[in-house]
Amino acid sequence: MPVYAYEASDRAGRKVRATMEAPDEPSIKEALRDRGLIPISISIKESRRPFTLKRVTRKDLLNFTVELGNLLDAGLPIDRALYVLSQNAGNEELGDILKEVYVDIQKGQSLSQALGRHRLFPSIYVNMVRAGEAGGILEQVIKRLADFLETTVAFRDEIVSALIYPCLLVFVGGAAVAVLVLYVIPKFSVIFADMGQSLPLSTRILLNVSSFMIDYWWAGAACTAAAAAMIISYSKTAEGRALLDTAKMKLPFLSSFNMKFAVARFSRTLGTLLQSGVPVLESVRISREVLGNQVMSQRLLPLEEGIRKGKGMAGPIKDTGVFPPMVGEMISVGEEAGKLEDTFLLIAERYEAESRSSLKKVISLLEPALILFMGVLVGFIVVSMLMAVFSINDIPL
Repeated sequence: MPVYAYEASDRAGRKVRATMEAPDEPSIKEALRDRGLIPISISIKESRRPFTLKRVTRKDLLNFTVELGNLLDAGLPIDRALYVLSQNAGNEELGDILKEVYVDIQKGQSLSQALGRHRLFPSIYVNMVRAGEAGGILEQVIKRLADFLETTVAFRDEIVSALIYPCLLVFVGGAAVAVLVLYVIPKFSVIFADMGQSLPLSTRILLNVSSFMIDYWWAGAACTAAAAAMIISYSKTAEGRALLDTAKMKLPFLSSFNMKFAVARFSRTLGTLLQSGVPVLESVRISREVLGNQVMSQRLLPLEEGIRKGKGMAGPIKDTGVFPPMVGEMISVGEEAGKLEDTFLLIAERYEAESRSSLKKVISLLEPALILFMGVLVGFIVVSMLMAVFSINDIPL
């Protein structure tokens, strides 16, 4: 059921602002009058929905968009297509959202208005649908949205897939070291203590580390959790977010990869929006918002001002110094040729490919480095224990 935000006036003239859940706006007005309040303004908000562990993912959104495009191509009206999809949604949360969208359309709202009430649909999605409605090309825009989501989901999946093995390697190696330090070494320490013989330095260091971890593991876990909570909390503040985003732009490898990823994301979004008929300024604003880097987004603000003054895009983008010079040159060529949206999509493809290439190079170096580090660490533990065993039995090495 929709949630409405209202502003009303009581009999003493005091203004009251609150929210109320109701099936429609007339019900809100009737409920306010029953309370002795005079409605001033009523606006619809996103519906409250219960917490569920199964949230709607980008892939769910992609599947919905593809299926919606297919149904529209088959000749179904938009409300009928939404009803069919709401009844056959594989995700319960998505099904509930689509039912609300269907009800809103039945009440006379446009598709973009109905979608805009739900956080599931990002601003790029809603604006492209609005442009499609205004231009009478909704089916084409839905297909472009499906292509856009498919490309972005595939790009993210490639990055995640590339990182799975290094993460798994760290987890397995860390677990092996933890078993050795917390379970195996303490068994030997009892034997060494009964012998009363002097142990090699490496063995003494290892035994002390093992004893410390067994006695104070809880303190280490608590400190780690507290530090993680502080970092996460600080990163959500404006100052912390700015510091984190600045670090992304300055750290050796991360800065290069983040730049390529940002160029690809900005260009893909902007090119898709322009191709769908969304106004230039609105397209630039949305593209800045999806960058995921506030510092970079703020530095691109003059781009909007330059467009308002009729300077085009190439010049203002070069002046910001955010993107590589090659991007500005490619945009200049695109403006001269009158194919700006195609140019941005071409830039996106190029920098997505470079991002993949950079990530693969780093991972190709990271994997053997992790294996070597884990091997040296486990080898140090094993050799230290063997040296102690040999020294007890007076076996010369």
